[in-house]
Amino acid sequence: MGTDAVIQECSQWKLLGVAVWHLGLYLLGATVWRAAAPPWSPHFLGLFSFRAWLLSLLVYACSLLVLYTQRQVLTTLDVPPLYVSRLGWSGKSWPSLLITRCIMRRRKLRDVLDVALFYAACCCSACAGLYLLQPAGDSSSAGLQPLLVYGTVLGLLYGVGYLIRGKNVLSFPILQRHRYFRMKQRMRALVKSSLVLPTMALLPAALLSALLAPAVAMSQRQQQRYDWGGVAGVLGLWRAGLLACYAWAAGGHMLEVVFTERVIMAADDDPQPTAPLLAALQHQDPIVQDWSLMDLAAVAEGAPGARARLAAIFADETGANGWLPISRYCLTELRDFVAVLAAALPSLQGAAAAGSGVKWNALQLSAAGGKPASSAQDAALWHLQARYCRLVWCMRALSGLASAAFTADRYGVLHFSVPGLADVLVAQLGVVAVLSAFIRHSSSIPVRPASATARLLQRLTSGGRGGACTNGGPQQHVDAAACALLDTAKTCTYRLTNTYGQVLASVVVKYKPLVGTVGEAQALLESFLAHQQ
Repeated sequence: MGTDAVIQECSQWKLLGVAVWHLGLYLLGATVWRAAAPPWSPHFLGLFSFRAWLLSLLVYACSLLVLYTQRQVLTTLDVPPLYVSRLGWSGKSWPSLLITRCIMRRRKLRDVLDVALFYAACCCSACAGLYLLQPAGDSSSAGLQPLLVYGTVLGLLYGVGYLIRGKNVLSFPILQRHRYFRMKQRMRALVKSSLVLPTMALLPAALLSALLAPAVAMSQRQQQRYDWGGVAGVLGLWRAGLLACYAWAAGGHMLEVVFTERVIMAADDDPQPTAPLLAALQHQDPIVQDWSLMDLAAVAEGAPGARARLAAIFADETGANGWLPISRYCLTELRDFVAVLAAALPSLQGAAAAGSGVKWNALQLSAAGGKPASSAQDAALWHLQARYCRLVWCMRALSGLASAAFTADRYGVLHFSVPGLADVLVAQLGVVAVLSAFIRHSSSIPVRPASATARLLQRLTSGGRGGACTNGGPQQHVDAAACALLDTAKTCTYRLTNTYGQVLASVVVKYKPLVGTVGEAQALLESFLAHQQ
């Protein structure tokens, strides 16, 4: 079986696992949803009715459409920022986020179609769920027109909120835990979104329904189609929307949990354990690439049961079937990152990694409000946040393989091939240098206090905790991803210096650093050798 077929089968099994866990979460939520109803209501009595549970399963079947389309828009890389200087749009402005994340995404027709199908699935699932969960034959039930309008507004509100907040972008955990514990941590956010979204959809749905209602006189039967059914009808729609939103949110969280689990690309006793890994690195799907990088980092750091796979990377004398393609891929990621970040810093302009294929317009940061002043700033922040996991895995893989080669490299592949140990060391020092400069520069820029609208949105999306944006005074704008990435870069550099020691001092002199001068690279290396970082 080819590598593409294996990867396709792995994705299908993961999606099946998501559906199984999603069913369990949905049944739990549906039970609580019915038990929380008044004892005399049809929803509570439905706890003991086979027909009511059959309707609930039909609602779940409709939510599977949303789950499938969520899988289609799932990715590990956030969309590149849209920068329009004439309109004053930066990469983080609301129009830019709305266009890039919710409509165009990666500027491809297939992405636009996937987003449109996702919106359509949300609207259809909402309307079907509201219709199935309303008490049959109840005079206080809402009419067909309010049901369709409310379902459409609810579906669009969930779809836009899911995409504009980047919930379709996978966030890989540092520590891999069992699915149960990871979902347990997400239950609060899941319940909160299930309560907030149906409430937010009521007002725009009521206004839209009033605008669409005909102004001419209607018969009593026609009026029932446009009647909301009073307070009882509105409450019934809200409760039905609550369960529908719970099903969607549970599917979204479950997708993130399952698709961020480690995929072991090959068994330790495989005759060619490195071949599937190399094929996955060249795959077009970014999710598959990240799976391979996660597995590579674990193997390089000596994961249990992967000793033969680690030795196979250096088993080829030429390195063509192991070390060379792996190191080139990882070094390209690190060099491009250093190039992008160096081009966005005033102190490092012109030092943007010679040899990298990335070209950016380098302008200074705006001192007013701490907002990016050019597309280079947007590109730097996007590169740092969107490719954070990849950069971490590349550094862990390179430093782990270089350290393991001290005892596992029988043919001297690391020392006699290009790229080799010197390239790994120069790349690690370049990442440390450019991140240190970025953090120093960012911490010196005052940040404009957040607006009232931004504070309200943050409370709605963070459990009511406004965080640092609720303070009125100036703050220090230091990206958390930059600090975490700098810690990882220092740890990986220490892994090299602790393995090879003072030998590296003579190596770094012969190679041009990615940023700065040779003297600065030597001083940085000496600080690591002296354990001063």
